Amino acid sequence: MSDQRSMIRDAMQAIAQRKPGKSKLVYDKTKRTIVAVSEGVPTPQALNITADDADMFGVVTLSSGWLRDKWSSLTKAGSLPVGFSSWDDGDALTQLELCIQGSGTHAAATLVLGQQQGQASEGIVISIVPTDKPTHRSDVFVSPDNIAYRGELIEPAGPAANPRDVVFADIEPQLDLRRAGILETTVLKDRTVLCIGLGTGGALVAVELAKSGVGHFILVDRDRLSVGNVVRHPGGISQVGRTKVNVTRNLILEKNPGAQVEVHVMDVGFENRDVLAGLVQASDLVICGTDNRQSKLLINELCVSADKPAVYGGAFRRAYGGQILRVRPKQSPCQQCFVSSLPDEASDVEVSSQDDADAIAYSDRPVAVEPGLSLDVLPIATQLAKLAMLELLADKSSTLNVLKRDFDAPWYLWLNRPEPGTQYADMPPLSESRDEMTINRWYGIYFERDEQCPVCGDFLSGLAAAYGLDSTQLPALPEKE
Repeated sequence: MSDQRSMIRDAMQAIAQRKPGKSKLVYDKTKRTIVAVSEGVPTPQALNITADDADMFGVVTLSSGWLRDKWSSLTKAGSLPVGFSSWDDGDALTQLELCIQGSGTHAAATLVLGQQQGQASEGIVISIVPTDKPTHRSDVFVSPDNIAYRGELIEPAGPAANPRDVVFADIEPQLDLRRAGILETTVLKDRTVLCIGLGTGGALVAVELAKSGVGHFILVDRDRLSVGNVVRHPGGISQVGRTKVNVTRNLILEKNPGAQVEVHVMDVGFENRDVLAGLVQASDLVICGTDNRQSKLLINELCVSADKPAVYGGAFRRAYGGQILRVRPKQSPCQQCFVSSLPDEASDVEVSSQDDADAIAYSDRPVAVEPGLSLDVLPIATQLAKLAMLELLADKSSTLNVLKRDFDAPWYLWLNRPEPGTQYADMPPLSESRDEMTINRWYGIYFERDEQCPVCGDFLSGLAAAYGLDSTQLPALPEKE
């Protein structure tokens, strides 16, 4: 019976994965039941089973990494306790060591080395037994002594449950394999990204970089996730009340469990300048997603001083569009150059919370809270993540380096719609545009670096020239601490 069940499982899995199996399912008219037979064996009338029909078995997922670490203990003791997060009325059990955010319902099991007979009297038993199946299969575990094993689930006595397969998840190799077509598997593992501002855009960028294999994150934000945030933020209702840095940390680890994530709950202001300077110095790239000018200028000063590249992004009011500024210190315009050259564009920011509104309101003229839609923030966050990737890969070999010629401008503009009351209100329809600007297109825009910028330029020489002074006679600016 166990052999027949195993053959049925193999056949069903092969159908579900849309690949040939060593056995096939047929309907035995004499027994009036489904049986599995080896291919090439004469059969009665066969069933027409689709891939959707075949995906009927529940799944028990064990961590290959955890099992390798515990293998010595398992071989000595013969058994180990293991806990699972139970999903969908027990249809799927995921080992707790794999769960950053669990289901809330747990199931206990015992892992046993060797064949077990009959039903488990108490609790679930998973027998780890040798197998001759190919080692590339997800239901095969290769031990540190290079022996292939499979897991056999033994349910406790009681009402029959749906059958469940035991599979092994080798997290990092399987994630790396999915990135390998574009990125060398560990090319970003040693990179550290400092993400300042973990609102909708900042959190989305962090998660995208985690998916791409960035290995180290430093997260900075002062806010907590509110109910209103979840219509846009990747965090959900179950996370309401938590700090955004911790919400984003969990989101990162759900996508890249091997990442190292450091969190700082603090305001991005001059009172924390020294701490922020240390975090900038420890990073390879800074992503600034704050939504006020003061914080961006502070981060800009720190990044230029530390010679760290930075990418600044944000949505316009009501997210009718957005912009990204990439700063390579002393090579491209910095955030201060941008503010000085294009003050109106620099001040067009989304007002997505009451705190933001209060910060920019006049005493006699309140500012309305008008956040945009998530789908209007997503293209901005995605482009920012792509530009960040190019910076992280600047000195590495990668297929993506071909984009350097396409993304060589310092400033990027995106428009979601021709917003009334803006300079873009009369843009032609997307389908009719030829040379004019229109919606749903990225525009790389060039402007010159200010050679006399007080942050990245020679400010004293510019000041002397403006007033007809000899710059050599001017006192030196105080050293920045």
